[in-house]
Amino acid sequence: MKKIAVVLPTALLLMLASTAYGQSLSDLANKEKERREEIKNARVITDEDAAKYRSATVPDQPSGENETEKKGSEAKIQSRSEKPDPDEPVDLQGRTESFWRKTMADARQKVKDLENETNVLILKLNDLQMKFYREDNGFKREGIQREIQKTFYEQDLNRENLAKAKNTLQDLENEARKSGALPGWIEARNP
Repeated sequence: MKKIAVVLPTALLLMLASTAYGQSLSDLANKEKERREEIKNARVITDEDAAKYRSATVPDQPSGENETEKKGSEAKIQSRSEKPDPDEPVDLQGRTESFWRKTMADARQKVKDLENETNVLILKLNDLQMKFYREDNGFKREGIQREIQKTFYEQDLNRENLAKAKNTLQDLENEARKSGALPGWIEARNP
């Protein structure tokens, strides 16, 4: 009798577990069947189709290219929303004169802004140092000293950003020359 009492609940438990497992397995099979039907209806884009979706034609680049050139070239591809003039001259990679002029102008403007910020930080530092030496109150001097340290930190950040911006500008000029952009497209215009 004890054996039946132990075997009966165990058998019942196994039957319930197998039934639940069977139902979940059939549900999974139905979901997989639906997923495969959706894939059949999906459109596969081939290399020939991909050319239609690219905003600019950029040929495969050699694997020896460094990371900064890869990032720079990705940032310089024209967006799809821009519709270039069909008569506008292009470089060897299909980028237009207006693209190069705008890209170079933006890079030069960033360098100019950072140089102006450098001058502002120098003037701010000079002003804070003059206030520091004029102040008699030690507590106020501590506050001014904190501002001076903060300005030194801002100068360091500005110096790093300026170096990066100048490198980016140089990389852009090199890339433009490599891609066959005319010299007038990358030179700065005098206002």
